[in-house]
Amino acid sequence: MVEPPSLEKLVQEFASLPGIGKKTARRLAYFVLTRPRERAEALSNTIVEACDKVKRCSQCHSFAEEDPCPICKAREGSRSICVVEKFSDILPFENAGIYHGLYFVLGGVLSPLDGVGPETLHIPQLIQRIQTEKIEEVIFALGSSPEADSTILLIDKLLAGVPVKRSSLARGIPMGSELEYIDEVTVLRAFESRTGI
Repeated sequence: MVEPPSLEKLVQEFASLPGIGKKTARRLAYFVLTRPRERAEALSNTIVEACDKVKRCSQCHSFAEEDPCPICKAREGSRSICVVEKFSDILPFENAGIYHGLYFVLGGVLSPLDGVGPETLHIPQLIQRIQTEKIEEVIFALGSSPEADSTILLIDKLLAGVPVKRSSLARGIPMGSELEYIDEVTVLRAFESRTGI
């Protein structure tokens, strides 16, 4: 059976989303087509509305409908800044209520093989913000990949001579995990980051 061209185009659009494979894209397309037309129009209108209203905050590069974003506005004067790779990395901190400082969305991590160099990221704006706002602590929450480590090392080098405390999230074994199923790098980092009892 050959799918109609418009259906195949819809499948391709869904498949272009991150984390969506061809099978899932096809399932989503079929789902949309089996719903009442009003639901499809509501989805379409919601996407267009979000594209029209949601912009990047000029200070932290997170998504917001106003500039500066509500977090930058409410926490103006804070002396700590948490550096994350993408906007969705802010949500766990906010949902847990464990951090009450500023954020900065870097826009990715260094990955020369993917064509992501320092000029692609918001590194100059981060350095400027740290200096002009007299930030006292920079918390790196960029993950645990070699690319993230390279990004942190570059920023640390660019901050040489700037009197700011630098820290990164602890890395270790997730709660409830069995040691035999944990990869060697995670075990090594957990061992190196061990704390006293």
